[in-house]
Amino acid sequence: MLLYLLLPILFVTQECISAFQPASTFLHRSKPALSSNFYLLNSLSGEEEQPHSREEGVTTSRRDLLSFAASTVTALTFTCGVVHNPAVAAEDSSIGSSSDHPIVVLGAGGQVGRICTQILASKKLYVRAVTRNGRSIVESPFVSSVAADVTKLNDALLNSMKGGSGAIFAASASKNGGDAAHVDYLGVYNTAKAAITNKIPKLVVISSGAVTRPTSLGFKITNVFGRIMDYKIAGETALREAYSQSDASGLSYTIIRPGGLSNNPSKGASGVEISQGDILSAEIGREDVALVAVAALLKGAETDNVTLEVNGSGGETLFGLKTGPAKLSKELPDNSKFIHLSETYEGLLDGVLNDTEMKKTGIVSDYKGKDVEPLEDLV
Repeated sequence: MLLYLLLPILFVTQECISAFQPASTFLHRSKPALSSNFYLLNSLSGEEEQPHSREEGVTTSRRDLLSFAASTVTALTFTCGVVHNPAVAAEDSSIGSSSDHPIVVLGAGGQVGRICTQILASKKLYVRAVTRNGRSIVESPFVSSVAADVTKLNDALLNSMKGGSGAIFAASASKNGGDAAHVDYLGVYNTAKAAITNKIPKLVVISSGAVTRPTSLGFKITNVFGRIMDYKIAGETALREAYSQSDASGLSYTIIRPGGLSNNPSKGASGVEISQGDILSAEIGREDVALVAVAALLKGAETDNVTLEVNGSGGETLFGLKTGPAKLSKELPDNSKFIHLSETYEGLLDGVLNDTEMKKTGIVSDYKGKDVEPLEDLV
């Protein structure tokens, strides 16, 4: 009886899946993955800062509601695995080595930002957690808290990054924090300028997958919410221009574009797939996104001026089907040469190409957003 009730859902799911062509190769995997593009409904990477009175992990954000809606179609697709607590080895031991030169986490009040802070503190690295009101995020002798608003390039933001040995931007549009234009666009630019002014060696920005693919279903559906995808790619573009026009040498950025976010615990590095070209998408847990962000920050020169996508590598469903990254739309080029798998988070980043090198491959889109106003209009 249960099977008869589930058949209509399975039929709808399969019809939707057929609109997407799985990636042509998964390296050593023997079976292609089914599309997980529905999870792009939930692909916004930053988080609204959670009220202090709520317990971590039980708050409901817009992205969580979207993910729940998407899961009504893909409710039968789930993965089972062992929860891991993998370590991320720091290749640059100077990052976060003292309270005078901490790692700055902007948007530390959101879910991904909070996890980044916890991971860094657990590694005994000093962290300066930046939120709009400066409230305490993580109780640790390695974590300090300051107040700053990324939508304003003022003394508070500049001082919040002063002395930083690295930075992670994990903020995004929210009801209380500001709209996409001011956080994901202007906020990213302001943060880049503040990082350059303070000569912070590397800034890691958590953006979103599909931002350069406006014809994809994931982009179209997500962009309904305040045109956030247009503003995210505009923010990326503004950041790249800020760094290219900077006189300061030795400064770099890394842009991380996750697929649809979930609150699933980490699957370990073996459950994560990194790719480049903005071709593939799949669901990924926030903890794994944070672990990749930390690894990218600590990796050293290999992640300088790099843009990459991070997705769950998939698993086996109740019906023996395989899930994992699939093409955002079937007409996109093959990027199988730019897929990275590893048993460690730092290993996932081995061999990634920087933005200049990726442009030469011919698979990178030059989409920079539609009808995006100049930054001056937002100040």
